[in-house]
Order: sequence, then C-alpha cells, then structure tokens
Amino acid sequence: MILLNLKPDSAVPLFRQIVTQIKELIENDVVKPGSKLPSTRSLSEKLGVNRSTIYKAYEELWALGYIESRPGSYSVVRKRVELAEVNGNNTGSIIHWCKKSSPGAQKIFDMFAKSRSVNPESMRLKDIINLSPLLMDNRLFPAGEFRKSMNRVLKDNSDEVLDYGEHQGYKPLREYIANRLRSHSISTTAEEILITNGSQHAIDLIFRMMTVPGDTVILEEPTYALAIPLLKLFGIKPAGIPMLDTGMDLNYLDKYLKKNRAAFLYTIPNFQNPTGTTTSQMHREQLLGICEKYKLPLVEDGFEEEMKYFGKVVLPIKSMDKNKCVIYLGSFSKVLFPGARIGWIAAGKECIDRILAIKRFTDLSSNAISQAALYDFCLNGHYDIHIKRMHRLFSKRMRTALKALKKYMPENKVIWSEPAGGYLIWLKLNNIKIDSAEINKIFLKHGVIVSPGKFYYLKQNNDIYFRISISTLNEKEIETGMKRLGEAITKL
Repeated sequence: MILLNLKPDSAVPLFRQIVTQIKELIENDVVKPGSKLPSTRSLSEKLGVNRSTIYKAYEELWALGYIESRPGSYSVVRKRVELAEVNGNNTGSIIHWCKKSSPGAQKIFDMFAKSRSVNPESMRLKDIINLSPLLMDNRLFPAGEFRKSMNRVLKDNSDEVLDYGEHQGYKPLREYIANRLRSHSISTTAEEILITNGSQHAIDLIFRMMTVPGDTVILEEPTYALAIPLLKLFGIKPAGIPMLDTGMDLNYLDKYLKKNRAAFLYTIPNFQNPTGTTTSQMHREQLLGICEKYKLPLVEDGFEEEMKYFGKVVLPIKSMDKNKCVIYLGSFSKVLFPGARIGWIAAGKECIDRILAIKRFTDLSSNAISQAALYDFCLNGHYDIHIKRMHRLFSKRMRTALKALKKYMPENKVIWSEPAGGYLIWLKLNNIKIDSAEINKIFLKHGVIVSPGKFYYLKQNNDIYFRISISTLNEKEIETGMKRLGEAITKL
C-alpha cells in the first residue's frame, strides 16, 4: 500500500509532491521492484485529486526510469540503474582516454596540462604585476555602446540574427571589413572574406585545408606560441626560420626552399609575437617575391594591424598580392575586445571557398548576433572612436614602458627591442647562467610575472629570453612592474 501525504496549500504542485514521495518510497526500498502501483483512477479517488494529476506524476516517474507502464495494465516499479553522481571519489573511467586520443591530440593535451601547471594561484594575487598575458585591459572595453548595438539588432533584426547565420559570415560586416582593408591598400571584396571565431580559428582552418601529417610549415623562430600546438595536433613538421632584428632571415629562407618543400609560410610582419618586430617595406617585398618564386602560400597574421603609433605605417604584404598567394588574417580581439570572438580571413575567392567548405561542416556558422552587433557598432562610428582612444592611451603606455626599462634595467644585463606599436617587448638576459624556472621564482618573489621565451621556440634555445606585455596595465602599473623587474634581474 502506498501512503502519500499531500499538502494542497504548498507552493509545490500536487503532481510534483506525488512524484517526490513515490521516488522516496522506491529509493528507500519501501516499495520494491516488481510492485504494482495503484491505477490512476483508484489513486486519484483515494487522494482526492484530479486523475490527470496522477497521470502526469506517473508519466514523470516513467521518464525518470522509476516505473514501467504499458497500455491497459498497471504501472510497475522497475529495478532502476543508479544515476551517476559527480563526487570526488568517482573520477575514473573504463575507457583509457590516452589510448583513444590520436597522437597529435595526446601531444597537445600534455602541453595543455603543462601550461596549466605554470599558472600558479599567485598570478591572481592583488599585489602581483602580471606582464605575461596578451589580453586586453577590460577597463577600456566600450561596453555601454556595444550593449546599445546589441539591443538594437535584437529589437530590429531578431528574426535574422537569432537564426543560423550565413556560412561565410554576416554580409554587412564582411562588406565593412573589405572597405576597411582598402584603407590599408588591400584590394578585396566581401566575397573574398570569411568570418571566423577569432584568429586562432582562422589558423586552425588553414592547417586543415593545406596540410596532411608529415607536411612542413615554415614559421618565424621565435613565433606565436599557440601555433605550435596546432603543428603537433596535425602531425606537421615545423621549419623555423631565425628572426633577425629586421624580421625573418630571408637568405636563410631562400636557401631552405631551394632544397625543401613546404605547405605554407606563416608570418607576423607587424609587432611580431613575441619579439614586437615590424618589418620594412623592402623586407615585405622580398618575402613576397620569394613566396611567389616557389609558389608558396604566405599566411600573413595582421592581428594588431591597427595598433601602429610610432614611425611610418608600412602597408601589409597582402596589399601587394597581385598573384593571390597571400592569405591575410585579421581580428577585433586585440583592439576592441576578445569576447566577441570575431576574426576574418581575406584571400582569393577560390581559396576562401575551400576554407569555407571546411568551416561549413565543422561549426555550421559563426555567432550571428555578435557579428550583427559589431557591424552596428562600427557603422555608428564607435570603432573608429575606440581605435583613436587606444592609440592615445597605448602610445603613452609604451613610451612609459620603454622609458622605465632604460631607467630600471641593470646595465649590460638586458637587451630589448623597441616596437613601433602593439603591446609587446622582447627581452634577452646577458651573461646570466641560471635555469628559467628559477628565474621565474625570483621574479615572482619580487611581485612580477613575465612570459618565458621558451614557449615561443620550436626547439630548445640556450639563451634566456622573455616577453613582456603591457596590454592589461595602465601607466602606473607598468612603471611599478618595470621597477620590480629591474630589481629582480639585479638580484640574478
């Protein structure tokens, strides 16, 4: 017999009370597997509730796996498999995931696990000056204006932006990007632009299109750290071309290509990550000439194209791309805010169509709401206003950083580059023989964190480099960070 105690005055619906109480009876083994439950008619009469309430409760119990119910017969309590609960003692699996992972996936998992281990809790301490991350200063986000843009597109265009977006990206935004690229002398159209979920997604799509395991990809060395895991994931062999003060060593590159083949070449000609180097017009012409000579696709990462604030502006390599061999990558992440996750690829139509086919079957479409809101934001002039503000602030911040380096760095112990824009400065320690892990501990004791140079090299480098980023810091924080850094290096 089932005894239930319903409370009609309770805020909990009657059917929910019935479900909860019968569940407790079954879980406490008061009502055992195989027992018949009263019919919906008899239980409704007994409890004085509508029969539909009992029927709804039984439907819920069936959906949860507590009872079996067949038309024309009683509902019967079933022996139910226990639900899995998350707890500290239940972390194992019968699947050996390391064996199920591909070799490339296992390699980047190992890298990911290692990177998490080098992000100590101390990075979040209030008194630490973190010169490591290439993130954005969230105090500068134009949140209010972007919120208005988001509200407008949801109010005026919700039918379109809440549906799947265009596979190639929101066309008005592609047209805006194409028009903006023309201001950098890049001749392109909306049909030659593909919207991606940031630059990293763009790089991933290019690897997928142009490489197979065992292929070679040419990169600057040092290079963008997050390109290295993709090499391992796709089973690609990297060919690192040394970086000189003027950019990639082009003599070395030409000699390499005379004897070897590669899938493509990846370069960051403006404010290179991590060195901050900006290459000259002549260097860009020569690099493009070499790639055209060997019919080698050139991937130009222009992730900080807008952030030039010292010296003359050098045009992108893509601006000289008469033979459609340059694939240009752009992003809003390092100027506006990264949360929108909007980047783009600009290339010849045939190349874009091939990358689009891969994107179509991997993510269907990018976020239509963000793209439409960003277009509205740009159309109303807020992007241009924000860029001018960023130039004004970060030209001051970079000058502060360079001045502080000269002021606080111990003489003859440190060499650094002076970038023409962006957020990065690349430093080399001279005449210091000490493990980089030990250096990081000493820096941390002095209340400062940097990004070790080893993350940006394809193979072991015996020299000690590190990258500092001012992207999240104001002038006062930069001054304090450089002073602490100088004191730490003096201790070395």
